[in-house]
Amino acid sequence: MDTQLALNSFVKETGGYVASQLEACTRCGMCAEACHFYQATGNAEYAPVWKIELLKRAYEQRFTLVGKAKLALGIDKPIRDDDLIHFSKIIYEACTLCNKCSMVCPMGIQLGPLIHEVRTGFSEARVVPDDLAAAVKKQLDEGSPLGVTDSVYDERMEWVADEWEVELPMDVKGADTLVVFSSIEVMKFPENIAAIAKILNTAGEKWTLSKKGREVVNFGFFEGNTELTKLFLKRIFDAAKELGVKKIVVTECGHAYDAMRWTSYNIMEVPAGIEITHIVGLIGEYLHAGKIKLKEGSFNDGTITFHDACKIQRRGGHIQEPREILNILAPKSFKEMSPNREESICCGGGGGVIAIKEADPVRYAAFELKIDQINKVGAKTVVMSCSNCRLQYTDCVQHFNLDWKVAGLSQMVADALVE
Repeated sequence: MDTQLALNSFVKETGGYVASQLEACTRCGMCAEACHFYQATGNAEYAPVWKIELLKRAYEQRFTLVGKAKLALGIDKPIRDDDLIHFSKIIYEACTLCNKCSMVCPMGIQLGPLIHEVRTGFSEARVVPDDLAAAVKKQLDEGSPLGVTDSVYDERMEWVADEWEVELPMDVKGADTLVVFSSIEVMKFPENIAAIAKILNTAGEKWTLSKKGREVVNFGFFEGNTELTKLFLKRIFDAAKELGVKKIVVTECGHAYDAMRWTSYNIMEVPAGIEITHIVGLIGEYLHAGKIKLKEGSFNDGTITFHDACKIQRRGGHIQEPREILNILAPKSFKEMSPNREESICCGGGGGVIAIKEADPVRYAAFELKIDQINKVGAKTVVMSCSNCRLQYTDCVQHFNLDWKVAGLSQMVADALVE
């Protein structure tokens, strides 16, 4: 650990924009009530404004007269190793970077991105939870945080193609669309691969997979490591350029969509002329264009509700498409939980949190908010468009012994296709 590296990172990150954000904070505390970890535990240190405390102190002590005076008089203390160790648990274990806190901030402060900047400083200083660091190294060395090497990927794709009798085109030059799955889907929810392939093939999409650009999850992004974030993104962009595609489709993964669709343009050169979209948006386009048709009322048994993923619905804006789909598939049984849409409560497992074993107690505590929501609706089936959310749900269903079915939206669409 090197505290000075973290401080150097904080100072480097604090340009005019970040400084204005830090100065604008009135310490009103409204962001705390928007944070699912604070709501679930009442721990004041989980308030989003406190999560950027080290960034704020580094800025004040370096750039402001008041901060320098406080430091000189001993009112404030310099940031030390034990500060980084303490805040590391808060930043990585009790924050999913869902950014709901920014929605309620009366000053318009983008707290989620600022917390991500703090993670970048911690990454520089190598104060990263062991489990997360190990997953990052695995993605660096093997191409996937879940160990989906070239040979494993080949084996899984061959098995999916045989098991579900679907065509999975691989490395097809001149295809219009590159589809990139997450290793969560490859290893945990392989039916997602078959479902999405069935949808694409039914719609007549000229698409391909890529062995080189096979992993859409970005653990460098979770850690806050900018260079690794770029490297993992570059693997996909390089594959897209080599294949000559016009579009990259991110499958059911929220943070991967955030990294590719927005973050990439702010940290690296992205190939021109390539559209980046999410599978939910693409399914919506297919429905509107009449490229696919769904059997109405296919899932009208029992109450079904939808979980809005922070990075796909709130951040990505794909709010209407899932509802249009569910109002076709389950017009009588679909019921909204509350709050929903932009104000939805995070599942508690995103941002790399579910990969950190030590975060399990607070992760489960946060999920109890979802249990309360869903029980109030009376739903027995919960649908979502993010596989990381789905992994959190399936794990928590087992942990809390819940009588729920957890479903992926793409799978439901595939099952209801009129062929």
